[in-house]
Amino acid sequence: MVELSTLFDLEERRVRDEIVKRGVSRVLIQLPEGLRSEAVRISSIVEEAGALAIVSADPCYGACDLALNEALILSADLIIHYGHSELERLKWRVNVPVIYIEAKANIDIKSLVEEAIRQLSPWEKIGLATVVQHTHILSDVEETLKRAGKKVYVGSEAGLKYPGQVLGCDYRNAKAISKHVEAFLFIGGGLFHATGLYLATMKPVIAVDPFERKVYRVDDEAKRIINRRWMSISEASDARTWGVIIGLKIGQMDFETSLKVKRDIEGAGRRAVLLAMREVTPEILMNFPTIEAYVNTACPRISLYEAQKFHRPVLTPKELYVAIGRVSWEEYLQSGLL
Repeated sequence: MVELSTLFDLEERRVRDEIVKRGVSRVLIQLPEGLRSEAVRISSIVEEAGALAIVSADPCYGACDLALNEALILSADLIIHYGHSELERLKWRVNVPVIYIEAKANIDIKSLVEEAIRQLSPWEKIGLATVVQHTHILSDVEETLKRAGKKVYVGSEAGLKYPGQVLGCDYRNAKAISKHVEAFLFIGGGLFHATGLYLATMKPVIAVDPFERKVYRVDDEAKRIINRRWMSISEASDARTWGVIIGLKIGQMDFETSLKVKRDIEGAGRRAVLLAMREVTPEILMNFPTIEAYVNTACPRISLYEAQKFHRPVLTPKELYVAIGRVSWEEYLQSGLL
């Protein structure tokens, strides 16, 4: 088995130096699921630098999910947050110092990109997108595509740290160039972000997975999700009583949207109740048997990728307006699901 510390740059020296420089005594460590096998190693680094290490065992879905309350409860002087980049929109809300370790991947993907170029042969104009772990190699991929005769586009919108970067809930870099491209090349592991890229742009996506060492199209999986969304919206269209979910995680709470959604549901002659929660799970929602459908204003991945787990429809705000007849299904698809 390959050690994760050789695949990802865990910035061990920077972690030690920051702890010593800041003189902190208690550090809360946040790790995404894929790096949790390194918890013991990272804890040792922190403690060798002279601070007490505490690893958050709660789920961590992104930089939107900073463990600020947990840090305050534990009297932590510092959060070390692995696997994500800082969100500009959250800076003013962060009340505990945070160090972001982006965990850049150290993987050669030249042969995979060459295979991707073969699969991209039907198209000339290509958009590039990736997650933070691979942003440092995006310019090399761009040059390889250009040498193959492709016209390459990379989005660079305000609010995202790197050109071409996408988040699970934020595809603005890709959407900004979507009208110029015929297809996208995505660099990153797993189906989640690659499928989200298709759902956000409704353009063909070829994905390069550096960890599984494979190149594949995500269109079929994305279309299955679209079909499930149609079924959920159709089921919810008859609902008379709705729950509006307010996410309590720092980067997921959108109280203004929640209030607007509630008003619009009531304006359509239906009833709505606001429900605040940190984790949106089937078990929690089953405790509200009189609610017939939900609108989720927190993380959209819950609605788009986990819908089959819930006993009642859980829609995004955009989908609500299809369900109550204010937006057509065709308009919804045209604008992108994300």
